[in-house]
Amino acid sequence: MAAYLVMMAPRLSLIRDALANDGSLYVHCDSASSHYLRVLLDRIFGPENFRNEVVWKRTHAHSSSRRFGPVHDTLLFYSRSSKYVWNPTFVQYSQAYLDGYYTHEDGLGRYQLITCTAPGDRTNTRAHYDWRGKLPPPGRHWAWKCEQMQKFESEGRLVYSANGTPRLKRYISEGRGVSLQDVWTDINRLDAHSDERVGYDTQKPVALLERIIRSSSNPGDLVLDPFCGTGTSLVAAERLGRSWIGIDNSLLACSIALARVRQEVNLKDVTLVGFPADTSSALRILQRYPSAFGIWGTSMLATLPDRYSSTGRMTAGAGSIQGKRRHFELISLVPLRSNAVRVLPRQRLGHLSKLGLILNTGPAATDLKRWLNRQLDIPVHMIGLDSLVQPSSLARGISSEVLALASSAT
Repeated sequence: MAAYLVMMAPRLSLIRDALANDGSLYVHCDSASSHYLRVLLDRIFGPENFRNEVVWKRTHAHSSSRRFGPVHDTLLFYSRSSKYVWNPTFVQYSQAYLDGYYTHEDGLGRYQLITCTAPGDRTNTRAHYDWRGKLPPPGRHWAWKCEQMQKFESEGRLVYSANGTPRLKRYISEGRGVSLQDVWTDINRLDAHSDERVGYDTQKPVALLERIIRSSSNPGDLVLDPFCGTGTSLVAAERLGRSWIGIDNSLLACSIALARVRQEVNLKDVTLVGFPADTSSALRILQRYPSAFGIWGTSMLATLPDRYSSTGRMTAGAGSIQGKRRHFELISLVPLRSNAVRVLPRQRLGHLSKLGLILNTGPAATDLKRWLNRQLDIPVHMIGLDSLVQPSSLARGISSEVLALASSAT
């Protein structure tokens, strides 16, 4: 734990310096480190800029020996200053709440009756007037001006008690929901069959990151994730119209993140720093860490590795992109040895156009391309290592071919 805190301290300090004055920081952690990080963050950001400790129920109930089952993680929410971006979030009313409070119904739907007064004595103001022979109770005032009350009356939305006190019909459709609190139980973990899963142990749901980004930023803002893992925060930021920067010290994690965001942006240019920058560095990875090379290769081809179809001799990948009018499914094959195993990744059922991509790493790739051309009725393209280390050329080359095939692929 001491080593972890020593590692985190300078990084959190740099993050604070990098934040805009209206920016915020969310730190995801578990119960073993949350209290240590609170002390550290108070020192760096100031205790006055602590906003929330959010509890996220990340897993289902399970047995735990001699203690209560640990099912939650923690999100520590700090702001750079008191003038931070905040967009309130609302969640749907529970069925129990609706059944308990929206007990009336008319032709416009279910409604509850709410008071037409608000606390505070506003005598001699436009909020204190005679309404059908009734004045507000002492210490209160009408919640709306007389013109608005007349509008409610004309719409048939006022209901009167036996003594003539008005109450307003509030329909379910008018409510924004319940203001989100600091215990989140409505975002489920990623189960084994989730379409989002990419095989990374600490992967988070996109919905969790979308909630955070939506709450503390506006469209066009920049989102930085210095521990981006498989890029869930980058996918969420892209979907919400934010700019983004992702950082991680793992080539495997960054490769998976790259594949995900390339599919999300439909092969538009993504600026890369720290990836293999030339053919020789890429081939060194192939020689030393073949599995890492395979995952890197599939990500550069905008696909995610398919563990069911990959072997020790070849890494297979699959993904999809959206053309102007059609949806294309990508198949990538990265030979890791000279004698390529001729396998194809499993594909979901569906009427999708397919485009095959092979990483050209030597004679094995050429043989594979010939075999695929005989076996498959899809366009198969070879991408060289030189083009992979220049991602803009890959993006332009593939996207133009895909769009050209939009009217004829099957």
